[in-house]
Amino acid sequence: MLGEIRGEVRFKEPLSFHTSLRIGGPADIFVMPQDIDDIRHALLFAEREQLPVAIIGGGNNLLIGDRGMRGVVLKLEGCLGRAEFHGEEAVAGAGVSLSALIREAAALNLGGVECLVGIPATIGGALAMNAGTHDGSIGDFVSAAYFLHADGTLGEFKPGATAFTYRSFHFPEGAVLVGCRLRLHRRPLAEIQKDIKQRLKSKKATQPLALASAGCVWKNPPGDFAGRLVEKAGLKGKRINGAEISAKHANFIVNRGGATAADVRALMDLTRERVHAHFGVTLEHEIRIIGE
Repeated sequence: MLGEIRGEVRFKEPLSFHTSLRIGGPADIFVMPQDIDDIRHALLFAEREQLPVAIIGGGNNLLIGDRGMRGVVLKLEGCLGRAEFHGEEAVAGAGVSLSALIREAAALNLGGVECLVGIPATIGGALAMNAGTHDGSIGDFVSAAYFLHADGTLGEFKPGATAFTYRSFHFPEGAVLVGCRLRLHRRPLAEIQKDIKQRLKSKKATQPLALASAGCVWKNPPGDFAGRLVEKAGLKGKRINGAEISAKHANFIVNRGGATAADVRALMDLTRERVHAHFGVTLEHEIRIIGE
């Protein structure tokens, strides 16, 4: 079945090449599918061999263990990479980059999703964790999500009020997100561009975009900001080997070079303990932690 895959299949592929943190051990079987059929073949192979399956997009909000991933890892970035626009809606494949979708929509005078500007993610990755900012999340705009089930059938899911919650999307277990339909609205290009420019300027000023990171590490607790609590606990700039709590934004952990997942986990443990000791708040991680 792996032989039927037209995309790339690699063995013992270092996942540090595929995460924005530049951290992660090898994947036993690493598949970069070309299309839905490739994903089907990979899922059927994994089911037949009773292997676990993990899906990654751009690898942006992800910490992968130093011993890597067992089973099959499917990387959807570069696959399902088209978006189509119909009226005030976009239908986007899971591999479309969020920034490309926003740009393409803007060129057609379609906006509404500017609050997602600057989030480094594929549509699939953004959906899986309901990526967003203070002004809104991708789930606010989704009218339908499309899945490939483990048995190879395609399904449509119309999210109800409880499907999307803060930084998570509760979708059918074992299914692979392959795309979605998004609600947009007409807006002049000049207005959209001005909004985008302001948002990107603000991000550049406040976030360590020049360094390898996985974006925000912690969810904001109700009524507060995780970055403020970490900073007040005196941890800004704290370093364990190559991993450092950013001196620019305390809710980011950056890889200064040679950081391991163990270094990042140790910094996270320290942060959780220190913030709880100071403020009685137990931080929950926003980044997805997978692998061994």
